[in-house]
Amino acid sequence: MKRNIIAMLNMKGGVGKTTLCKEVAYYLSKNEKKVLVVDVDPQGNLTQSIFEKFNYKHHYESETEKNKDYEVCTATISQVFEYKSIVEGVKKENFILELNEYFSIIPGDLNAVFFERSSGSSESENALKNFIEDFEIRDEYDYVLLDCPPTFSFYTTAALLASDFYISPIHPDSYSILGIDLLYQVVDRLKAVYRDRFKSLPLDHLGVVFSNIPREGSIQQGMKDMMLDIKDSEVLKSLDVHFFGEPFRVNSSIPKKIDYFIADSSSDYSYANLRKVVKELDFRIDFFTKKQEQEV
Repeated sequence: MKRNIIAMLNMKGGVGKTTLCKEVAYYLSKNEKKVLVVDVDPQGNLTQSIFEKFNYKHHYESETEKNKDYEVCTATISQVFEYKSIVEGVKKENFILELNEYFSIIPGDLNAVFFERSSGSSESENALKNFIEDFEIRDEYDYVLLDCPPTFSFYTTAALLASDFYISPIHPDSYSILGIDLLYQVVDRLKAVYRDRFKSLPLDHLGVVFSNIPREGSIQQGMKDMMLDIKDSEVLKSLDVHFFGEPFRVNSSIPKKIDYFIADSSSDYSYANLRKVVKELDFRIDFFTKKQEQEV
């Protein structure tokens, strides 16, 4: 079976998770890979950025002078979580917004934050996984990237149950080791509870990506030392954590413009940096795919 569903996940916020998710996804689509992004984070920051770029708004948003000419989107992640079984006449277009030939999204929904209060059942937690299987999403897309909330929640569980891999962006600080250790504990607990699911569909950690790192030559010694301390941590060595060789570098335009995307920018430096990150991402996917084939 094709393995191409990747959760962007960290138990700590403010590490550039959403930024890396949208930049990797859009870069792949610009290179003619068919990509679906799924905004599983109730904050919906990924959706806001993509909607702003492609001139869309949610159907429940009031009209303003700024968005009056925007296209209206009715698809949301809430509909996927409420999805129980295939109903006659329901199509994947009811859930997925196709932005162009190569780039699509299941949009986040600010109202989804209320959904968790009435959810948590096995049926709801498996809804995203079942949706992907029922509509053969793996076969239709080259990559499916899930942007997850920075907490252990219903949404995190649903995303991981649907995923083949997860990747962890971190910003080097004194809490990073604790955050990665906690993440592994969460995944191990999930694998223990849903053991039958993970027997048939492995969940592999592609690795840790240092995020929001200054350009080479501009990194302060303190940050360099912190990155080395994290890599040399006995805790993370015992977990056999892989660290990407290429960090995701700072781009000052990203926090200033919600609709800024590196692949459409004039920054050759950021584009080359992103290309290296994606190349290693593909290498890690190939590594685990071949490993699984050898074990079968």
